[in-house]
Amino acid sequence: MNFIAATVELKSFITDPINAYGLDYRGADAVVPAGGSSSEVRLRILCYDRPGAKLTSFEGWKQGTRALITGNLVFSDDYTKPLDLIVTTIEPNVPTDMYCNQVVLGNAFFGDDQVKDRKNNQVAVKIGTTLDNSDVVTWLYLETHESRKKKLNDRIRKGRALCVQGYLREYRKDDSDSPYRAIVASDFTTRKDRERTGKNPQTNGSAAGYSEVDPTPDY
Repeated sequence: MNFIAATVELKSFITDPINAYGLDYRGADAVVPAGGSSSEVRLRILCYDRPGAKLTSFEGWKQGTRALITGNLVFSDDYTKPLDLIVTTIEPNVPTDMYCNQVVLGNAFFGDDQVKDRKNNQVAVKIGTTLDNSDVVTWLYLETHESRKKKLNDRIRKGRALCVQGYLREYRKDDSDSPYRAIVASDFTTRKDRERTGKNPQTNGSAAGYSEVDPTPDY
């Protein structure tokens, strides 16, 4: 599972009820604000459709204002769609300039063996995450400061599982629906690597055998 705590700005409520992940939700279109619309993180907010304090707070959220939300971040098999944020807690009465964007990806793996140098003393590597109870993989980038390049090079192995803490960012070029998506890592951890054997790669934590969603564009 993937955890997120973020200040999220409401764009509009989704009028029709939503059935997803086996439950009924009320929905809204929202963003994690950024310097411009091309770099906002787009989200579909899902609040469990059951009377109570959480649903009341969700329905009382005012368009154009921010709420502090914690919950589960869910990737889609359609890369052009916003990520789903399933609400655990919501607090709509926050300052207009409050900003929070903290994510923990608990179900990720290295999608490549190569660490790429980026601008502004950053490095990046392609990572993947599997959808819940699915063979489908969606891709994004792990970006971090070059001071962690040695750790990346020491740990990186295609298919090796990792957990990443950082903040989420997206960038859409020329208003494209397919964003460049990355988690900018403050740190990451890996399981201890095991000696390779001749067994099926799927039993060794590899991503082999999964179906792939179109990878994030590398702008």
